[in-house]
Amino acid sequence: MQKKINVQIVTLTTDWGLSDYYVGIVKGRLYSLLNDVLIVDITHNIEDYDLLKTSFIVKNACMQYPEGTIHIIDVNSYEQGELSGVKPRPYIVVKHNNQYYVCTDNGLPSMVFGNDEVEICDIALYNETDYYTFAALDLFPKVVKMISENKSIEHIGNRMSSFCNVVPSTQFISQENNSMLLAQVIYVDKYGNVFLNVKDYEFNKIRKNRSFKIRIGTHHITNISLSYADVGIGYPLLTISSSGYLQLALREGSYSSLLSVRIGDNVAIFFGE
Repeated sequence: MQKKINVQIVTLTTDWGLSDYYVGIVKGRLYSLLNDVLIVDITHNIEDYDLLKTSFIVKNACMQYPEGTIHIIDVNSYEQGELSGVKPRPYIVVKHNNQYYVCTDNGLPSMVFGNDEVEICDIALYNETDYYTFAALDLFPKVVKMISENKSIEHIGNRMSSFCNVVPSTQFISQENNSMLLAQVIYVDKYGNVFLNVKDYEFNKIRKNRSFKIRIGTHHITNISLSYADVGIGYPLLTISSSGYLQLALREGSYSSLLSVRIGDNVAIFFGE
């Protein structure tokens, strides 16, 4: 069970960067509206509009916070009504495991929550200003204040039975047969470490105690390293990340740069008898 909090924690996950005033002005609005608030920067360095990277970060960072935490997620975030032939993408609040996510129904929520049990409502509130291009400043802080005061989402807007925009769950699915697992790259961190879409327990289930091999140029990886120091400098290795995913790395180097790895690339893991 998650620890309950006395101070209101609000996190920010955005693609704003740090060179503009956006982070500062949104924090100022939040501090002006809420008492006893702690604002946490998850990251502001997501590449512009990159929902896949955002979903990975939200699942592996935001979900670690205590019950009652409110998360503002502002990536590729703009509202869109029902136009001819175009799906609506409303601003929404998602309640999941007693945490709250204020975001846009742009496909990201479906990527983050999948088939998990959630409560969803659209945001049927007026902006605080007459400007409509920066909801994270003009609307989301007001929503955060209301959630913080009421600990519910019923008063925010209208209940929704599902997300308007759903990203197919098959977008990043590993494929396997008797002799091989074809994994996919789902995330690359600033060190060039490459995360695969297979968690350690899934890998062990598929592996069935068999030997395995990953071919990296002239190198072969045949075991899971517990530490980066298990191999020599400049050598590749397979390890388990703190988030539980298989991770390919290069000791004191960038695995992704060395091999020009990108999100969506396949990685073949071959099994022995």
